[in-house]
Amino acid sequence: MLNIDDCDFTINKFRLLCEAIVSTYPTITMAEYMSNKHPARFILMRHDVDRMPGNALKTALIEHEFGIKATYYFRSIKSVFKPRIMKQIQDMGHEIGYHYETLSEANGDPAKGIEIFQSHLDDFRNIADVRTICMHGSPLSRYDNRDLWKFYNFEDFGILGEAYLSIEDDLNYFTDTGRTWLFGSGIRDYIPGKKEHLIANTTDDLIELIKMNKFDNFYIVAHPERWSSGVIEWSLYYSMDILFNIGKKVLMGFGDADLHMDERNNRSISITVDIEDWYHIPSVCGSDFSVYKNVDDFFERWGKRYDYLSEPTKKILDLLDEFNVTATFFVVADVAEHYPGLIESISERGHEIGCHGAHHSCKINPKTKEPLMTIKEFEDETLEAKQTLEKVSGKKVIGYRAPNAVVTGEMLDSLERIGFKYDSSVSVNSLYNKTDSSLRGVSSVPYHPAPCSLEPGGNRTFVEFPWSYYDIGAKIPTSGGPMLRFLGSQVILKGLKQSLNRGHTIFYFHPIDISNEKFPDVGRGRPFYWAVKGDIVEKRIRHVLKNLEHIDKIPLKDLVR
Repeated sequence: MLNIDDCDFTINKFRLLCEAIVSTYPTITMAEYMSNKHPARFILMRHDVDRMPGNALKTALIEHEFGIKATYYFRSIKSVFKPRIMKQIQDMGHEIGYHYETLSEANGDPAKGIEIFQSHLDDFRNIADVRTICMHGSPLSRYDNRDLWKFYNFEDFGILGEAYLSIEDDLNYFTDTGRTWLFGSGIRDYIPGKKEHLIANTTDDLIELIKMNKFDNFYIVAHPERWSSGVIEWSLYYSMDILFNIGKKVLMGFGDADLHMDERNNRSISITVDIEDWYHIPSVCGSDFSVYKNVDDFFERWGKRYDYLSEPTKKILDLLDEFNVTATFFVVADVAEHYPGLIESISERGHEIGCHGAHHSCKINPKTKEPLMTIKEFEDETLEAKQTLEKVSGKKVIGYRAPNAVVTGEMLDSLERIGFKYDSSVSVNSLYNKTDSSLRGVSSVPYHPAPCSLEPGGNRTFVEFPWSYYDIGAKIPTSGGPMLRFLGSQVILKGLKQSLNRGHTIFYFHPIDISNEKFPDVGRGRPFYWAVKGDIVEKRIRHVLKNLEHIDKIPLKDLVR
């Protein structure tokens, strides 16, 4: 049976959040922030009362009990605009503001919208001292209500500022939109110009960030109707949120909503290419179910043609030139021995060379998580691979991608010790987890991992560049690779676009994905692995690159210090 104490977004959890806030930071209202009447360190509490104003009274009472000041933005619709409740909340010392949606109400007509705005503002000011406003961003409306201020000036109405447009981008913004505190869960709920984001998934994560007491500010947005006091209420609203989230994710994947998301800065992508041949995959070499123990065993026993890599790699290089893309190539180091001149040709075209392991062997078993080599063996082998790639390419190698994306926090520490500056292996999704971590708090946004961990929270300069996913309630891996072959370009593109709305993201593929030749019939456990490849995959890569032509494409080395 569901226990309300085990759930997030409950009144009890809200009380714990308030306890953390009041023990660590002073709180301010939006009017105090916009009047610049606040201390250097603070928490700005904002509540958007979209529905169920009775819940707003509950959260306001709890905050008043703790001595917390907050700002409550009420909509003007009849079911929310409740003068008695608004007066009670204001009498507790909280600020009341106007949650306007007039451009949507006016069907995009600014002149009509400003008339509605003035009328509703007068209604609000008959009840409370309204000095700040905040747009209401319905995902079903094609209009962004903030656009009203492209035609008019809210200061002409005695308004100090707007909750999105009038704040600095140095605030650490968190909103419970989407029933998570992760950035990117809302279509319009973001700070324009904000580039870097602290990461919290659950309310417990947010509480831990606050208790760290290391950040100058927090801008926290909570919707009171989401914070339930009973199991039935919680279950009903949880179901509603899931349905709304699925709908919003679909909207964020395409249509008018995508146009508004283009406003977000830091929308860039790294095109990455994994240089490995058919025998490097785990069904052939280097795993506990492969035909050959490792690549050395393969070459000792294999006497036939092995090179199916060189020809499609040349095609990929020409394709990247066609789209004017500088990419990052993660190369298995033994390619230097068996494919003379191939790595040099990549480097000469101006692309970054990264390391994809020595022989494409995993450090741990991805299912059992049991180690397959010691830390010393991993470091010695990887350092030798790094040095081999640097010698052949003539370039410094600072990036790593784990073979088969099997990665651990301990591996990141090793990589940093032997001279790497970043890794790009983590794939957050609902289908599989090839790491030794729950990946709690990780999304598709680059971050600094904590020591000996894949979780965010490190103070070091080492960076993890996680892969993209398409969140439709479940998280579908959409960075490319095998999923590009299995799912097609449309799903991959939607996931990439959605991930771009969160921040920088990754697209990757293998040259052998586009090979039209039939690979040797060798391998165990994956009979349909190469069922789709060749020209059809090349067309999919072209389709993705064509649809992302307007997005900045940056090799990973240019994103780290």
